[in-house]
Amino acid sequence: MSLNPWNRLSTGISLPGKKHPCGRQEGVALVLVLWVIVLLTVIAGAMAISQQAGVSMVSNTKQERQGRALAAAGIQFMALQLEQRNRPLEEQTYRVDGQLRPWQFAGQTIWIGALPDIGRVNLNLADEKLLAGLLLAAGLDEEQMEGIRDAILDWRDKDSDHHLAGAEDDAYEAEGRPIGARDDIFQSVEELQQVLGVTPALYKQLAPMLTIHSMQRTVNPAYANVDVLSSIPEITPEEVSAYVAARLQALEQGLPVPVPEGPYAQYFSTVVGSVFRVFAEIDLESGGKVEAEVIMNADLRTKKGYKILERNYSPLQNFGRAMNNAAEGAG
Repeated sequence: MSLNPWNRLSTGISLPGKKHPCGRQEGVALVLVLWVIVLLTVIAGAMAISQQAGVSMVSNTKQERQGRALAAAGIQFMALQLEQRNRPLEEQTYRVDGQLRPWQFAGQTIWIGALPDIGRVNLNLADEKLLAGLLLAAGLDEEQMEGIRDAILDWRDKDSDHHLAGAEDDAYEAEGRPIGARDDIFQSVEELQQVLGVTPALYKQLAPMLTIHSMQRTVNPAYANVDVLSSIPEITPEEVSAYVAARLQALEQGLPVPVPEGPYAQYFSTVVGSVFRVFAEIDLESGGKVEAEVIMNADLRTKKGYKILERNYSPLQNFGRAMNNAAEGAG
């Protein structure tokens, strides 16, 4: 037998007083295996969660797509009801009063309604006092109101002369905005965001009160929201509250809505006009809902129906779902 100790080591026999290096390697390998198992477990869990989220996302997307299709059907059906708008109220199944009523279609309940656009302030036609009222109702102080009111007037007039606190091209250039004022009417309510001094927060407050489609300097109070009513010069909060309560009572009873009387009467009219906001709303199984709005002109027709002026998928500005007089149509 060889007395060379390295021969004994190579045969796997440990020498006295020395640890076998293979044991250390096996321990390291075991730790690595455990780490790999943990890592694979984490990856598998993450993939399962991701897959569940993906399935949920696909399901929600499918529901929303179906909801939009149903909302489009509701819009079309409500547009047909505009033909009845001049009939007596008792003959109108779906009244054009801003309230949503249920319509059954394809086994689903779609809430539909319409509202004349004359319930909003026309951004291109409102006079200085009405613009001032809008801005003050939005929470601006007198100095802020005057600056933005005059900037709006400078934006929509066709000259380059400054209103007292307004903004023409030079003011925009000084703010690093070389395009300057339009010097023409607003092409959309969204364009108000380009006016000097109008912040995103202020625009968000003003947009639901404004339109460019009504073609009227006045507002029909029967279809105006509380913010619009509050912006009317010389009207008091108490008068607004009393009128809104009277209007709600008239709607619930199916009666014509009265017009407020007072020094602010010049800003009100009973004109309905031909431009309407047509709404559709449907609840989704996921707990959400799809809301659709189409602005159309009932006096202008195309091969596909009324002239569409705008389409929106966003929270609706209407008087909510009707609590009574609910109609159900078959589809």
